[in-house]
Amino acid sequence: MYERKEEIKKFVAQHQEEMLQFLIHLANLEGRYDEKEAVERVRDFYQKALENEGFSCHVIEVAEARAGILIAELGKERPGKPIILEGHLDTVHKTGSFGGPNPCKVKDGKIYGPGVLDMKGGMVIALYIAKALNAIGFEECPIKIIAVCDEEADHVGNDGDRILTENCIGGGIALSFEVAGEDNCLATQRKAQLVYHIDIQGVGGHAGNNFWNAKNVIFEAARIINAVTPLTNKEKETTVTASVIHAGEQQTAIPDHCYLVFDIRIVTEEERAHVIDHFTKVLDNPSEGYTINYDLEVAKLKPLQETAAVLAAWEFVNDAAEACGYQRFGKVLRGGADDAGNIAAAGVPVIDSCGMTGNYAHNLKEYAVIDSLFTRTEIFATALSEIANFNFHG
Repeated sequence: MYERKEEIKKFVAQHQEEMLQFLIHLANLEGRYDEKEAVERVRDFYQKALENEGFSCHVIEVAEARAGILIAELGKERPGKPIILEGHLDTVHKTGSFGGPNPCKVKDGKIYGPGVLDMKGGMVIALYIAKALNAIGFEECPIKIIAVCDEEADHVGNDGDRILTENCIGGGIALSFEVAGEDNCLATQRKAQLVYHIDIQGVGGHAGNNFWNAKNVIFEAARIINAVTPLTNKEKETTVTASVIHAGEQQTAIPDHCYLVFDIRIVTEEERAHVIDHFTKVLDNPSEGYTINYDLEVAKLKPLQETAAVLAAWEFVNDAAEACGYQRFGKVLRGGADDAGNIAAAGVPVIDSCGMTGNYAHNLKEYAVIDSLFTRTEIFATALSEIANFNFHG
């Protein structure tokens, strides 16, 4: 096994500077998910690099205000199920957030800038996996790269999640190139998210003169918080966070309106249903004298569960890591939602957090460890060069 690992190692070593410069350019092409034209420029730059490697590319539009999903395929005529490499090109950072043009910086083995970790670095790994496999003459199966452009917006208001799942059906194995921590772990589980936006209406008045006939919305908010907080369950990895509360402006007045937000993270679809049922009972039965209106925002990023298929893919890449002389990857449950669960929904064995290691995603201190760009490209390309030996059949 791994007869071509030295060729892959040599290829990566020879292209390290090229890989780093590609990432710098990609990151300097800033583009938050709601800056459609900016994200399209990022996508077009990435698409051109894929086409130069022989990929056939097309874009599926998802919404008028969002950049569409890039689908790139190489070797469609080859036998076997395709390898799927997936990630997103949009960021949470608005253009200019890092202080002007060309904000990407390199210092002391780290790269800093918008999206270097989350997750343009991962998309560079995906590209150079394909380049490395091309360089060794790999033709065992098709390769499909999917570049999403509004993942940070959870595909709200469009069918990006459905389009992704449909384009993964029939895949043999998938790597999702989301953020990786510096603990050398891959994600074999990932949470999904629910958000409740709640408006409570009561009866206000003077705190001294109207106390007995007023309906203080803070009391009703406290009732709701106390009623739903016990849903938090460490064993099930369910968390219920009261994240926003706005009520009252004057210390001598009883407030008549409260806005309350809950962020909920769950791991399974069963737990999602349980949480929604409990919230519904609490919110549909307000205390006397209060009115409650609410919206439930269900993130369209499904939870990733640690199935036998996921663990088989994790073991598969770990064997390659050892063969290349590196430590085995650990496995971890990540709390942030992403697209890996939507890939798993297509029936494809998928592992997540295959991107660069680093810290401070979604923060102006965001950085990625440069060496991980090279080592992970080498490991994953080596693993996929032996895709014929991945025999998980469910």
